[in-house]
Formats: sequence, structure tokens, C-alpha cells
Amino acid sequence: MSAPTDAFIDNFVGGAQRTQEAVTSAMTDVVRTWTDALTGIAGGQPTLPDAQVVVDRWFDVAQTVLDTQKAFAKTVVGAGTQAAEVVTEQATKAAETVRTQTEQVVGQASKAADAVGEQAASTARAARNAGAKKA
Repeated sequence: MSAPTDAFIDNFVGGAQRTQEAVTSAMTDVVRTWTDALTGIAGGQPTLPDAQVVVDRWFDVAQTVLDTQKAFAKTVVGAGTQAAEVVTEQATKAAETVRTQTEQVVGQASKAADAVGEQAASTARAARNAGAKKA
């Protein structure tokens, strides 16, 4: 594989792993908060989680997931842009090589045509001179 393709795959896999880690961590924190709140005993009574804390935790999870997805999307777009730039650069180099080689072939063909033309003119002069000597 080419270096841009390898980099794209590495970025893709890394982004997916970071997303999974972020979601796992956030969900673990939420579950731990709920578990601690439900199993805690205050004065012999189980305590219920504070509604504000629950809302904050869930939005923290959502924000973490969105931030990770945003970073991952930027990585994918960046890799795509980089790959397009590499392909464009390679195409430009290939076109330049073809142009240079075409110019060389045209130059050689022109030289060959000039040589054939000179040979034909020389042959025509020799034939003319030979005809003039016979007359």
C-alpha cells in the first residue's frame, strides 16, 4: 500500500479506537455514579441520585461522544484531502514526464525527417548532375 493509504487506515483505526474508549469511559462513569448513588446509605435510607447530577452526566457522555466523533471526522477528511493532494502531485509529475518524452520524440523525429529530406535532395542533385553530364 502507499504511504497516504497507510496513514488514512491508521488514522481511521485510531479514531475508531478513541471513540470506543471515550464512550466506554463515559458510560462507566455514568454507571458508577448511579451505582454509588443507589447503594449509598445516608441515615439508613438508600439515596437516589440528584437529578441535576444525572442530567449533567448524560450530557457529559453525549458531549464526549460528539467531540470524539468530530475529531474522527476531521481525521478522515484530512486523510482524504492529503490523499487527493498526493494523487494530484503524482498525476502532475506523470504528465510532465510524458510531455518531456513527447518533446524528445518529436525532436528526434524532426531531425530524422530533416536528414531524410537532405538525403532526398542530395540524391535529386546527383541525378540531375548525372543527367546534365549525359546531355
